[in-house]
Amino acid sequence: MGAFIRNLRPALSGLLRSKPAIRTPLPLPSSTAPRPRCYHAPSTRRSHEALRSPPGLGRLFQRDSLVRRPPPSTSLHAPAVQLPRPRHYSSSRPRSSSDVKSHIGFAGVVIIVGGAVTICYGTFETVPYTNRRHFIFRANITHSGELKLGDWIFTGEKKKLGDKVLPPSHPAFVRVSGIATEIIRAAARSLAIHDDNKLLEDKLLDGEIWVGDAAPSPKKKARWGAPRQPTTKHLDGFKWEVIVVNNKQVNAMCAPGGKIIVYTGLLDKFSTDAEIAAVLGHEVAHAIARHTAEGLTKNMWILMLTVFLGIFIDEPKMIDKLAKYLLSLPFSRKMEIEADHIGILLLAAAGFDPRIAPKVHEKLGELGGNSSSLKEYMSTHPCSKKRTRLLLDSKVMDKAMALYTEARARKEEIDR
Repeated sequence: MGAFIRNLRPALSGLLRSKPAIRTPLPLPSSTAPRPRCYHAPSTRRSHEALRSPPGLGRLFQRDSLVRRPPPSTSLHAPAVQLPRPRHYSSSRPRSSSDVKSHIGFAGVVIIVGGAVTICYGTFETVPYTNRRHFIFRANITHSGELKLGDWIFTGEKKKLGDKVLPPSHPAFVRVSGIATEIIRAAARSLAIHDDNKLLEDKLLDGEIWVGDAAPSPKKKARWGAPRQPTTKHLDGFKWEVIVVNNKQVNAMCAPGGKIIVYTGLLDKFSTDAEIAAVLGHEVAHAIARHTAEGLTKNMWILMLTVFLGIFIDEPKMIDKLAKYLLSLPFSRKMEIEADHIGILLLAAAGFDPRIAPKVHEKLGELGGNSSSLKEYMSTHPCSKKRTRLLLDSKVMDKAMALYTEARARKEEIDR
């Protein structure tokens, strides 16, 4: 009996002894089943060592040889599910009632100050030839300041061009200066500005012309409904000067104060004197109509308007584009059309056939690629088709032909 019990004890002890629980590996997540979220990384030293071990060789726990680290492709650390982001329609915070009141108050101050400055320092002038009334802000640019601006632009251009400026003895300069002389004489006669023709020609060939040094004819007070007297006071002290630049650019310009620059590229494309006179008449018209001063005044008003709109609309890029395409560019095209009108009258008064002007502008549009009406709205100049149509208008062309006939009769009388 004792021997039986001694043999049974090992068997019972094996049954009664608790066996270690075998840890089964966690099921790998499938592609469709939601993966557990891990909001932080393990912080124990052993876990960090296990994570740094090569895949397939390291064990997650050193004391447990049954659980191995899964391969990277089936990692337990699944990325967190990205939640839909809230929509933001504006980066700026909603304006409170106090902000709106302060903005309205500031806008009122801008309007009052702008109106007061306009009344004190603004003046209306009548453009010669077209009799259009335009507003000039005297505080923005004075008459002397306009002359200084022209000198500064002209001096800077001559310094930048350097040796490209042709000498007065060059045939191209002699030709252009002679045409410019006729245009300026025609303007002097039609605007009743006294000048000595011989002195005018001598100073032009020397690179200088003074026009308007004498006071214009006395102006009578315009009656209600009567045509206004054109403003010519800004021409006093004009120092007309012409230079010709050896450049293939098909262009010419006239800075304030009568500073004329002609590029030889224009002479290459237009061979006749009448064609060159049409371009010079257009450029001189800008100076006679005082478009530079008017442009600075309009730009000041456009700037004030954009500042005023910026108080209520927090979209500066949109405001700038609206101001450019609805105000700046249309105003520039309007001045170009007026310069065409004045230029053809100067061309005719100088004794050149005005019927050449529409053809010149049509050719300039083809050379500059501005012959399409669609491109006009994105350009500072109107399309050539529109310019040609306006110059061929009967009111403009009949007036130009009358001046041309008068100029031809004057020349015939002088030749006798």
